[in-house]
Amino acid sequence: MTLSILFRAICFLSILLVLFSFIFCASLVVADVFESGLPLFAQNNNAAETPEIHVQNESYLFWCIRSIGPVFTPIFIIDSVVFLTLAIMNWLAIRRENIMPTDLITQFNELLDKKDYQEAYNFAKENESVQGKILAAGLAKMSGGYAVAEKAMNEIADEEIMIFEHRLNLLALIASISPMIGLLGTVFGMIQTFSVISQAGVAPNASELAGGISMALITTAIGLCIAIPALIIYEILRNKLAKLVFDMATQTEKIMGKFKT
Repeated sequence: MTLSILFRAICFLSILLVLFSFIFCASLVVADVFESGLPLFAQNNNAAETPEIHVQNESYLFWCIRSIGPVFTPIFIIDSVVFLTLAIMNWLAIRRENIMPTDLITQFNELLDKKDYQEAYNFAKENESVQGKILAAGLAKMSGGYAVAEKAMNEIADEEIMIFEHRLNLLALIASISPMIGLLGTVFGMIQTFSVISQAGVAPNASELAGGISMALITTAIGLCIAIPALIIYEILRNKLAKLVFDMATQTEKIMGKFKT
């Protein structure tokens, strides 16, 4: 529940930032066009002075931040933080010890061999792993027959696996929306570039076009740099989860198959 509320809050904040970016970037374009028109107007009236060019040494990181602007910077920061959080959370959750601990299977089998079913049930119920919940549910319904117990185990397994898949799908969502955010930055950058070109009376200088072009390219690159690792981690964890679920189903059938008549 906490993860769901946090994710909704982040999505709502991201939507607000995107909506704000439309308004803010539009005002930047108008301001750039107005300011770029002043030197041209002054040049036509022979009253403009040649501006001095100041070359400043700037790190690549700060140049990237300045290029993508104050709107897309927090969006990408939120996107990357959510990606890292989901990646670490899923990586820690999808482990064999969290799904089917070896100690649980060994001790549960020993208790069943001793026909100490009540102790086996208590031991499985106290275990917080998925395998423990499944075994406890099956053993609790075993008095109604193996078919009833199997149905109860399948219901618990479906619920627990759905939780893992839901968290994992959030990681796939990050892999899907990150390139879209980069594409949105590309659109804004190209709008800014073509606005400068359309308002210029003569061919604009390269420096006048560099802002929009750099914004278009860097936002696309950052979006892909987030999406590609997210997609790779998602596929790795999805395959790992599928293997663990298969092993868990096989192990459960092997353990509880002793009660078949």
